[in-house]
Amino acid sequence: MRLVDADGRTWFFVDKVPIFFVDDDILPGAALPWPAFVRCHVVGQQEDQILVVSTAPDHVEAEDGTTQFRVRPNQLEPASWS
Repeated sequence: MRLVDADGRTWFFVDKVPIFFVDDDILPGAALPWPAFVRCHVVGQQEDQILVVSTAPDHVEAEDGTTQFRVRPNQLEPASWS
């Protein structure tokens, strides 16, 4: 999975498919790129209205081990619980 943060920096995540996709959202042979999601928690908001989020609670990290990212509010979707 790839995340482009609020500063335009690209972060890459590698994990099992169920971490980024719900149910059968993506199947073998699907056209890529495909939208993906990772759960995160908002840990702060900066003066420029940028949010700081953490993926650490689900043990998801970028390839370099980073777990906190600056994102724009429109990059987030509200949590939906089934």
